[in-house]
Amino acid sequence: MTDILAKNVNPGSAQPLLAGDREKPREEKKRRAGIWLWILAVLLFLAALVEGAILYAERAAKKVEAAPAPQPVAVVPQPVADKSAPKERVENAYFFRIDGKDAEGRSASFDYIIVTSDFTWVKGSTVEVVSNDVVIPEEETADRIITPKVRESFASALDLIAVGLASREGDREAEEARALARAQTVAGWISKVTDASIPLWTLNLGQYDKEACKAKEDADSSYERPVLLASVRARAEGVNLTEAFSDALSGHDNLPSRDCYSQFDLVKIR
Repeated sequence: MTDILAKNVNPGSAQPLLAGDREKPREEKKRRAGIWLWILAVLLFLAALVEGAILYAERAAKKVEAAPAPQPVAVVPQPVADKSAPKERVENAYFFRIDGKDAEGRSASFDYIIVTSDFTWVKGSTVEVVSNDVVIPEEETADRIITPKVRESFASALDLIAVGLASREGDREAEEARALARAQTVAGWISKVTDASIPLWTLNLGQYDKEACKAKEDADSSYERPVLLASVRARAEGVNLTEAFSDALSGHDNLPSRDCYSQFDLVKIR
């Protein structure tokens, strides 16, 4: 019996494989195949992303090429604000309501009063005024120029200003002296018809340059030899009236600016 068993066993032959050992190579193959499938899926996904990005870029480029060139935007001109000083007719005079500030920003409000072109200084004179080609007697001038309603406005003024101006003809020094004399004459008229408690100033504008300021002339008034007055309606504490009045006259289409005059000398006389 022992010999028979010995004959059936071959010592050099491999041992028989178990069932579990036979399954391991199959599982390894499946695992490797799964890895390759995953890698392939990732590669395909990345390829799809790249392809999508390329298509998007191409479409965007085509849209840019197809888009019309931007057209220039038409600029619609805005209406220019009215720069004319507010004006009111009071009997024989025009009141221009103007406001200005001094160098420190302190404000003052003025009535700049220009007697209508029916009244002008006699050429070369510092005391005579002509109305409709007739010289007004000196004793009547104050009442004829400063009419009741003008006088009424002066009653509420904080300050009164007599203005003198000469035309551009003649020697500058002589004309500036003439302008001062006219301002003093106007101050005399004002003194006759107003309360002495109201401060009174003279403003010597000197010569007026008609050519330089031609575009500034108001249609209803003459700036050749005008009769001028002014009053202060309101003023801040400590305001420099010279600076504020000069500023108030500037920037209006219907009034000469400070630059139209050879002087701007404001002097308090009362």
